[in-house]
Amino acid sequence: MTLTLVLLLVGLVMLVTGAELLVRGGGQLAMALRVPALVVGLTIVAFGTSTPELFVSVSSALTKSTDMALANVNGSNVANIALVLGLAAMVRPLTVDRRLIRREIPTYMALQVGVAVLVWDGVLGRLDGGLLMLGGVVYNLWLLIDVQRQRGIVEVEELEREEDASPWLHVAHLLGGIAILGVGAKLFVDNAYLVALAVGMSERYVGITVLALGTSAPEMATAVVAARRGEVDLAIGNAIGSNILNIAMVLGITAMLQPIVIHDAAAYKDIAVACLVGVVMVPMVLRDRVLSRTEGGLMALTYIMYLVLSGGT
Repeated sequence: MTLTLVLLLVGLVMLVTGAELLVRGGGQLAMALRVPALVVGLTIVAFGTSTPELFVSVSSALTKSTDMALANVNGSNVANIALVLGLAAMVRPLTVDRRLIRREIPTYMALQVGVAVLVWDGVLGRLDGGLLMLGGVVYNLWLLIDVQRQRGIVEVEELEREEDASPWLHVAHLLGGIAILGVGAKLFVDNAYLVALAVGMSERYVGITVLALGTSAPEMATAVVAARRGEVDLAIGNAIGSNILNIAMVLGITAMLQPIVIHDAAAYKDIAVACLVGVVMVPMVLRDRVLSRTEGGLMALTYIMYLVLSGGT
């Protein structure tokens, strides 16, 4: 058990280190290429921080633990909105870009509600997974077309630029951060999972707590570091973009590899909560397009209450 706890701590340190490199590389690369930081957060950074969810869910599917795979995605999506954005807003109030309101938040909500509809019969089959993947492809095409149309019109967020650094150094930071996050997440998740099973948690509860928190740790570390560095678009784009990828890519690929059969009816409650936190966030950002520290604290508290009320069985 001592070795397990040591590896857990090593994984956590790697997550924080990888997040710092990822944010630095992503933000500076956006400056160098004159791409809005929001776009980098929604694509490269979001993909990098969604890698742990993909690894855990696919591994669960291949070992027939599909309840855990679904719980991991649902739990991660709830954590990304309520906990990750909540903590980031507590570090620095988050001003929400208009493009998120127009494109990303509706896309995320449509995909999340789509999951609820597709699993209504108790199975997320291969065709369902393909539909989720198709939704992700359509979204990414929309994003790329929108970026090309606005290129040169949208001003890149003013970040603290490293004038003497080569763009290749930023790419190295970005790729290095993703690699460290991947290894760190595996160490963290594997050893946290062993601890959780040792105290008798159900597969579904392990999925929405230990695995979800472990695989959301990259998003959490990235968002908090980004907020502290003033790269607000990167923080918000990473969290929302990761949720979109979690559904379209992670859940889609998992279902295509192994149909997800719901054995634990509590999974429907997790899906409902994942939809609800998105719905609750919308009026907050529509009111003044800012997530305040108070609202961030309430969101984080809501997440804690969700875990407590979900129970351990």
